[in-house]
Amino acid sequence: MTTEPQASIRQKLAIYLAQLPPPAVVKLASGLEREKLRGTKGLPYEMILSGLRPLLASFRGERPGMPDALRQFCEPFEDMLIDGDDDGRRKGAIARGTMRRVWDWLGEELLPDALADLKQRIADHTLKNDKLALEAAVSVLHASAAQAILSAIDEARGDASRRKQIEQRLGGEGGIEDAREIGAILSIAPAMLRLQNELPKPIVNFSDEMVTALKRIYDETCETVPDEAIYLPFAAMYRLSEPSQILRFVRTIAHQRNDVVISRCELAVFGEVLLGEMEEIARRVDTQRPGHTDLEAMLLDIRRFAHLSKGFTAEIDLRRNGDWGQRLLAARGRVSAAISQEMSRFETELVRALPFHQIGQYGRGGPMKPDLAKSPDRARESRMKSCLRFMHGLQSICDAVGAQSHCRSIRQQIEIYLSSYEDRLLEEFRVAQGAARINAEAFVEVAAGFREAMGEEKQADVLRRRGQVAARG
Repeated sequence: MTTEPQASIRQKLAIYLAQLPPPAVVKLASGLEREKLRGTKGLPYEMILSGLRPLLASFRGERPGMPDALRQFCEPFEDMLIDGDDDGRRKGAIARGTMRRVWDWLGEELLPDALADLKQRIADHTLKNDKLALEAAVSVLHASAAQAILSAIDEARGDASRRKQIEQRLGGEGGIEDAREIGAILSIAPAMLRLQNELPKPIVNFSDEMVTALKRIYDETCETVPDEAIYLPFAAMYRLSEPSQILRFVRTIAHQRNDVVISRCELAVFGEVLLGEMEEIARRVDTQRPGHTDLEAMLLDIRRFAHLSKGFTAEIDLRRNGDWGQRLLAARGRVSAAISQEMSRFETELVRALPFHQIGQYGRGGPMKPDLAKSPDRARESRMKSCLRFMHGLQSICDAVGAQSHCRSIRQQIEIYLSSYEDRLLEEFRVAQGAARINAEAFVEVAAGFREAMGEEKQADVLRRRGQVAARG
């Protein structure tokens, strides 16, 4: 008898947990964390908790449960954790996988005895609800871990063999950079935790009061550890619903809205992060092969680009001849070109999905009528619906990516073809017999579905009613 693969068990567990109501999720997580702290054996804590964490993270308000030593360790940089490994190495972003590897590194090599003792102390103080003792133990954990991580990485600079060992342990050069950032953040853990207490999560609007609070903690930290203070605005940025609003803080420090001045100030990295994401989106959509693109994924990318672009230009004054202005224009041009290339095939796709055929002996100039010899091609119908949903999704953002002219032109062409096809289809429906009549009814539904994909539900309803009238002869 073979055991079920772990991946299959985790998948089934995730499906089950996702069906639980929020109160049950909180109660289950709290109970598991309590028993884990007590050292109760026999339960797959990590497997179940790993399935609960995404659900808990989606809840608003304070994170429920009884945090163990690992959660306390991560708290100062939890806002900067990202899923997967960040191959692009973006400053201020830490891969969750690296976080776990760093924790194991501390326990197995850097602080084996001290970490075991601290984990036990944190568990005991948590179970006893001794807040003062818990805060003291967590403070020691942060300071000890920061010193151990940074010292180990610094000592390996001149030792190629040692550095290679650390790379293998942490997942490569990116893992070392993540570990360095974890160490740097833990070295200012009190300031990071203070910031978390003063700023809500998520932040819908980065108000003047919040900017002032961040500036106060940032300035105080700069007085003692200026290099590490940069992580405070990074933590704030990851709490923002609109990441570009972090530029309000940058403007406050730079005392300017001008992009030329801001791009040269100490916090220019935040403009670079936003621009870098837009440039990456532009590269990704520009390298897609027209006709073989996941249009839903591409639309999500373009929406994100438009969102960032609008926010970026709203928060600072961009000069067209400045470096940031030139880069944004270039990225927007690539996105616009990719949209144009993708949409240039939409009319051809429509003709294939709703085909005409010529009648009479007039050659190409002869009259046309819908081809009802065959039933609708469902694959072509599906492709065309994807195209129309893409086009409709671009309607509100095409200005932000410089594609308004092309989007308007393609939509007009599609509207003209659809209107012509619908009128002639209904004419044929009235007189069609046998299989042609069945196919005509199916094509009415296809055309109505296309209208819905374009966001024209009323026109779709009207077409269906006209089809019912035509069916009665």
